[in-house]
Amino acid sequence: MATKEIENIQAKVGEGIYSKRDVADILHLPYHKVSRWMNDFWSDYTFGNAENKLINFKTLIEFYTFYHLRENGFSSQHTKAIHASIAKDLNTPYPFATKIHFINSENLKSKKYVYYEVGDHIIKSDGKKQFDLKPFLIPFLNKIEFNNDEIPIVDKFYPLENSKRIVVDPKLQFGKPTITGTGIKAEVINGFYEGGESKESICKIYNLHIQQVEDAILYFKQTA
Repeated sequence: MATKEIENIQAKVGEGIYSKRDVADILHLPYHKVSRWMNDFWSDYTFGNAENKLINFKTLIEFYTFYHLRENGFSSQHTKAIHASIAKDLNTPYPFATKIHFINSENLKSKKYVYYEVGDHIIKSDGKKQFDLKPFLIPFLNKIEFNNDEIPIVDKFYPLENSKRIVVDPKLQFGKPTITGTGIKAEVINGFYEGGESKESICKIYNLHIQQVEDAILYFKQTA
């Protein structure tokens, strides 16, 4: 890897560093689609190189909205236009990772209006296309923890359903999933288990509760 590329990645430490496989595993999305659509957004949202494209934590969260917009017929160009318009209104480069109260933006080229409302989680373009993101975003946003800035933006992500024992925090372990409150990578716990250690033994080694160990194992079962 070239020196400039290494320096670029080092500059992202603290922001999280995620490969295509990380994105697919953490968000539970099909790898082949993640790979294709990360290519779509390569110039604007990724770093690294063509063989190893990477994104930061906020773009990881935004990718979930990108994915569902693309899945529901929004072109890359239209999706980028929506993103750019909302980013301008909110004055943030990561509008889809922001706790938005109400945004009404217009794509002037296509004359389609877009509404994005956190309360109901609706994206709507008038005329030919209407799209309700509620079924996708409400469960997803329940896994998100926002910071307390003037414009709150995603701070942590909890990838498991109905559990906050595993966390994706860009400030810990380069943003890899860890046991909440410990900094211990879930991958390490799962590796011990796959290697033949019992759950009870792992608890003693790392001073963890059985539920924490089980959730680390569950996370990797879901990504298999």
